[in-house]
Amino acid sequence: MNTKALLVVFLLIGLVIGIGVGYLIHQPSSKVKTVTQTTTQTVTQTLSQPQGIAMTTATITMKSPLTGVDEKVTITAYQNSSMKWYQYTYYNYGNCYLPWWTIVTYYPSNLPKDPATIGNWTVYAYQQAHESVININFPAVNWSFMQMNALPLNAPFPAYQALGNRTAPVILTQLVGDAVGVTYFDGIIYVPSDANELYAINAYTGKLIWSATTANSVMSNPIVVNTSKGPIVYVSVGDAGFSASHSIFAVITGNYKNVIRGYSYGAVYAFNATNGQLLWVHFDDGNVMPTPAYIDGLLIYGDGSGHIVALNATTGQVVWRDYVGVSAFDSMSSTNYYVFPNGTTIAIMGFTLAVPPYGELIAINVQNGEIVWHFTLPKGYTPFNTGMGDVSPAVDEKNGIVVQSTIVNFNKTNRTVGFAVFALNATNGKLLWIEQLARGYVPPAFKGGVPTIYNGVVYVGTPVANEVFALNESNGKVLWVAKIPNVQGPPSGAGGGRANPVIIDGYLIEPAGAYIDVYNASNGMLIKSYYVGGRFGIVNAVVVGQTVFVDNSYNWVFAIPLSDLI
Repeated sequence: MNTKALLVVFLLIGLVIGIGVGYLIHQPSSKVKTVTQTTTQTVTQTLSQPQGIAMTTATITMKSPLTGVDEKVTITAYQNSSMKWYQYTYYNYGNCYLPWWTIVTYYPSNLPKDPATIGNWTVYAYQQAHESVININFPAVNWSFMQMNALPLNAPFPAYQALGNRTAPVILTQLVGDAVGVTYFDGIIYVPSDANELYAINAYTGKLIWSATTANSVMSNPIVVNTSKGPIVYVSVGDAGFSASHSIFAVITGNYKNVIRGYSYGAVYAFNATNGQLLWVHFDDGNVMPTPAYIDGLLIYGDGSGHIVALNATTGQVVWRDYVGVSAFDSMSSTNYYVFPNGTTIAIMGFTLAVPPYGELIAINVQNGEIVWHFTLPKGYTPFNTGMGDVSPAVDEKNGIVVQSTIVNFNKTNRTVGFAVFALNATNGKLLWIEQLARGYVPPAFKGGVPTIYNGVVYVGTPVANEVFALNESNGKVLWVAKIPNVQGPPSGAGGGRANPVIIDGYLIEPAGAYIDVYNASNGMLIKSYYVGGRFGIVNAVVVGQTVFVDNSYNWVFAIPLSDLI
């Protein structure tokens, strides 16, 4: 080989290594900086370059800085007159080839400068009690961000002509939009999208920092944890569907063990929270729509195949995996936890059963996977449909109380269903109280209301009756009830009241329909209906300092000054 040819080869190899290392060290706030190149493929591509944009691409195999597992990645660097950005296409994680490539697009210049920091976001809706309020010094900002596939906010639901106003909004939410709320961590808003996407947005400016594609809908609330190797964001993915063999034919043939929710891929992903680098991925059986909880270095979740799984949060490897029982599946009941006075921690989540008793709440020791207690509804209360597998339980750590809601007691004659809320002793799963609060037609999709516990009061909504309730935490007695305005309830519409209410400065904030409704938290009086547009699914407000962050089913994210709402 002549000298000129050798020079070309060395230049190409240097370019490949430079791009890969540049990706990881371009941002000073990320501690995950090391990339180990194992093989280099000289990839020469003639790219059609947009006018004014320089593009360079190469494919390498590098090791995950968290686990050391090989990942084949195509790296493309872009530059125009004002900025640089990168795109990374991951084809595999070790010997696991990705059914959908994970494509990360990263804009390092959009990272926040000196952001307001918080502790780890370890559980659905930020706190065990589901009070999504972060009291830090964060200013009032006002911006909106359009995700891929964003719809005009005043547009009717897609395909409503065929599907109607009951089904069209929930299909949009489950397959395209944002089903649950956002996560805040150190100046970044993490947005889960059912269009198989995760977004990281500068909370101050509304500019995209990075986005990553996944193998299925991201219906989980992103979990973010600061580690010795930098912050990591975890998301679980899955879908709400059933294949015929895993649903109707399993029931007809009596093969209840084959009841599995999720007709496509279920998985948990770990990304570098600063730059989006794929750190590991773990695939599972059935959906992983529920949000895992990060507890003592483990990620714990229920899945669509009736298992409770604990993953090592550093490696993504299974630590233990327990089968709940025949026909069990978790839909959206995210993991919560309770810490006993002696330090023992239990993870708590709900499951649906296709056979009696049709639903149960499970508590499991996080260290060994042994079931500590399980609860089924008392006589006179029968869960219906996905019921107890839908709702994420709230936990009052101080008082040792667990609260969940479910639909119950379906009436075949008039096709109505009840809405019930119950409280348990967190240490032994014994029933403290249960109340049926409302009755109405069965809502589509997610059928319960996620409860919030705040200062001895349980706040919870229900799409069954389009209402929000305040209950005495100690005995379940109704303190007040308020109607949710501007939302068409079942049977004609989807109803509202699915999200955990947020309490701030004596006000209750609850997104529903196209509005963010604000109530007096003491008496339920409606103070304001703030129009946003589109549709809110199970999306809760996240209050950070002087700003409220929400996303919606129309693939928008909003930062709204708190003073505009209260």
